[in-house]
Amino acid sequence: MTTTPDSRSDAEVERELTEQLAQLARRFIAGLQAQGRLVETGGAEALKRLQEQDEAQRGLPEEDQPAADVTEAAADPKPPAPALLRVIALPGTGLDTPPAPDTAAGVPQPAVVPVAEQTPMIRPAAARTTSTEEQGAADWTPAQARTAAVAAKLRAENAGRLETTHITFDHERVVIHIHALSLDHWEYWLTAIGAALDAPTHRAGWAQTAAGQIDAVDVHLTAYQVPHLLDTAAEAAGEPFFLGGRVYDLARGQVDRHGQMWSYLGQRREDGMPLLTLCGTSSPPYPLVSIVTANGPLSAVETQTAEALSPDAEDTR
Repeated sequence: MTTTPDSRSDAEVERELTEQLAQLARRFIAGLQAQGRLVETGGAEALKRLQEQDEAQRGLPEEDQPAADVTEAAADPKPPAPALLRVIALPGTGLDTPPAPDTAAGVPQPAVVPVAEQTPMIRPAAARTTSTEEQGAADWTPAQARTAAVAAKLRAENAGRLETTHITFDHERVVIHIHALSLDHWEYWLTAIGAALDAPTHRAGWAQTAAGQIDAVDVHLTAYQVPHLLDTAAEAAGEPFFLGGRVYDLARGQVDRHGQMWSYLGQRREDGMPLLTLCGTSSPPYPLVSIVTANGPLSAVETQTAEALSPDAEDTR
């Protein structure tokens, strides 16, 4: 005999409805748990207290109201180890402002934002600090204190330079980042960090890096846009040669710090290093690297005529 809906007993109908309601309740609770919106036992009283505190907060100026949407609060301050009640802001419920910490149970519970909902704080590059700086001067070693002094000196001496991005220190070295607008900026910082005139620099994508020392403290320089500036200078030079992060135009005369002019007459060593002759003299040619390290820095000037540059030319000085 087939059972029809009309022939079912009241007990069967009640049992079927109970099962359907139970399934619906389980799906509803699972959905709330998945969204993190399930309030634990005792939550009704806590929600009422939160709503009262929220209404009080709404009377404050907007800038004084807390910005966090998620907080951890004690569900009941009476037990020695109160359970934490997780409250998620629901639109239109008036619970979008966290309550004030409850100090009745002792130490206030700090507001905690889940990792997935945290927003990273971005600071300007010039304001960045390193772990050593945040550590505090009381915990510094003598080497770190010396490094801190060098960094502070560089910051003070270069506070007005627009190309400087930031100057920091970490452990036992100072780190400088700049955004060079010209090769003058790059060469200024090579001198400022104590880099040797013949010290190699390295290209890393859009940046050029260099290392130097100040008061026995290592200083690392990263200069953005310098590779492009060096390439542009090389293209404009008549006969470019790279040395120590600089472009030397061998087609022009090179004046050293003593005012003497050196000229390149096409000679090179076996390793490719150009040989320059001191103008107006019959002295033998010298490698460019030796002239740079002994008499540098060099500055380029327009060369004289070939006759005036010849070693056999009369010295009229």
